[in-house]
Order: sequence, then structure tokens, then C-alpha cells
Amino acid sequence: MIGKSIGDGLTKLFVMCCFGVVIVIFALGSWIYYQSNKIDSLNTEIETYLKTISTQSNTITQLKADVEHNRQLTLELSKAESDARSKTNEIIKSIPKQIKDSEAFNADAPNGVIEFLRK
Repeated sequence: MIGKSIGDGLTKLFVMCCFGVVIVIFALGSWIYYQSNKIDSLNTEIETYLKTISTQSNTITQLKADVEHNRQLTLELSKAESDARSKTNEIIKSIPKQIKDSEAFNADAPNGVIEFLRK
């Protein structure tokens, strides 16, 4: 009877060890499955961020090009304005002194003309 009880005890211990190993394997499998899903989720999030970064990078590049274009237009307008001012000054300088001293040249312009010129 003692030999049988030792054999039964070892059998129970072996079954419990096998049961424990199965539980550990199941737990590890579940943990690996969870980690795999988490990695997939993070990879999807990374792809979303990469698309956002790419879109923002393209927008920044376009904005930089727009800034450069606007700068060129500003320079061209400034040059045209400077040229127009120079031509106007030349025209004013070319008016003979006799005309500048005349009463018609020094008379006030009508208010309608002044308002038009201000605009």
C-alpha cells in the first residue's frame, strides 16, 4: 500500500506539473498575442503619423515656394514703383520754370481731382 500511495502521489505531482506547464504555455501565448496586436496597432499609428508628416512636409515646401514667389513679386512691384516715381520726377523736372511760375500751375485742383489722385 505504501508503494501504491507513493506512485499515486508522483502521478498527481506529474499531472499538476503538466497542468502548470499548460497554464504557463497558455499564458505566454496570450501575452504574445496581446503584444502582437499592440505592435500592429503601433505600426498603424506610425503609418498615420508618417502620412501626416509627408502631407505637412509637402505643405511646407509649397508655402516656401509661395513665399519665394511673393518675394519676387514684391521686388518687381517695388522696382516698377521706383521706376514710375523716377519717371514722374523727371517729368516734373522737365517742366519749364516759366510754366511753374504761372498762376494756372500753382492753382488748387478741384476736390474731385484731389480725391481721385489720393485713391
